[in-house]
Amino acid sequence: MTVPPSTSLLSHLPSAFAAACRSARTDGELFERCRTFLVQRFLSERIWFVITGPAAPIPRVGPVDGYEQAVQVAKLSSGATDVAVFADPVIAGDLRGVALPLVMALSVVIELRTILIERQAALDDAGFQLRALRQVARLLSSVHSTEETEQLVLDFMAEVFFAWWACLYRPDGAHYHPKVYRSLNDRRRPAPIERTTLDGKIPAGSAALSAQEVGVAQLVGPGAELVVPLDAGSERMAVLVLGPRISDKPYARAELELAGTLSFAAAIALKNSELVEQLQSAASTDELTGLYNRRALEERLAAEISRSLRHQLNTTALLLDLDYFKKVNDDMGHAAGDRMLVEVAEVLRRECRTLDVCGRLGGDEFLVILPMTKPEEAMVFVSRVQSGLARLEELHTEFGRCTASFGLAECPRLGTSVTSVLAAADAALYRAKRSGRNAVAIAED
Repeated sequence: MTVPPSTSLLSHLPSAFAAACRSARTDGELFERCRTFLVQRFLSERIWFVITGPAAPIPRVGPVDGYEQAVQVAKLSSGATDVAVFADPVIAGDLRGVALPLVMALSVVIELRTILIERQAALDDAGFQLRALRQVARLLSSVHSTEETEQLVLDFMAEVFFAWWACLYRPDGAHYHPKVYRSLNDRRRPAPIERTTLDGKIPAGSAALSAQEVGVAQLVGPGAELVVPLDAGSERMAVLVLGPRISDKPYARAELELAGTLSFAAAIALKNSELVEQLQSAASTDELTGLYNRRALEERLAAEISRSLRHQLNTTALLLDLDYFKKVNDDMGHAAGDRMLVEVAEVLRRECRTLDVCGRLGGDEFLVILPMTKPEEAMVFVSRVQSGLARLEELHTEFGRCTASFGLAECPRLGTSVTSVLAAADAALYRAKRSGRNAVAIAED
């Protein structure tokens, strides 16, 4: 007894379809392999697969000629995608029994593939967000200066979202000023933003939002697409504004959520950098005058001595002690004495070069480090300071006459350690005091 063609073909369909699914790398290749299977069984090239829908990779699989005479033998819809089989009228009747289960299987495959693509996209997004969070963790675990942290935050956020340009605004007085800016095109640097107005539109604790929100667009200017407030609790550390994405994709909900997650970490990084700098400043700064304190001065002097030895340079250490300062404290009180020390510190700060270092050793004694300077050359600086103290006497008559004694020591000639150099300068200072004050003495060998 002869087995009907359709029954015989149907018995081979599962294994043939499974083989096509295993070996096909794309939807187009899958349809082509299934069509080839049917062509071989029905000995006709005039078989077509027609796929319609938004995600259809190809509209039709089959020969170019003959489609106008073809008839539809099976059709099935899967979501928004339709899969149909057309064939030459001569074989349409025999093909119909095999085409329907094949189309059904292909519809299931397409639907599953759509789900897999969506899941893969979600996994890719999750993986991308995880990598971004890991990079933020590294940023938080390392200590940088505020300036370095600002640049890191800007570069990191701009690269995460593939933005053409990005600008980090920091609050300063009545405005948010564009502190750090980067651009891959020729866009001009953004202008400052009025602080009160922006804070009113985007209160502390707000999430990232589109720059097209009502009232925000006119503040951040044309071309901006995403505004990310960087808030550490109730304190606004900065505002990040991003331009269009290089991929031309919009900032969707996923990007807004990721920006919100990263913004908190970035704000904490900025806050930490400021706290670290404050601690460093407190550890190295004299609280009264704002100059370096003794510890910082000794560290800087040690570094300059080492540099002088290494490069055979001359450095002068200058000790300055105010004359009759105790009388100011006794007659006018310690508050007046503190005011006088602040004024003297300002004179020193104003007369120092950029490479010079000045600080307060304690009491009314100051140290100035003059790199690449011999004691004879340092006399120019001494003369400027003496003139500044004379002007101070004119501006603050309540202090009376304001003079100082100076002791200069050259290193490394008179010492290769902080202790030896300061001892030489101190000996010279006392010689200046004994000579009648308001004098200068240079340490000798």
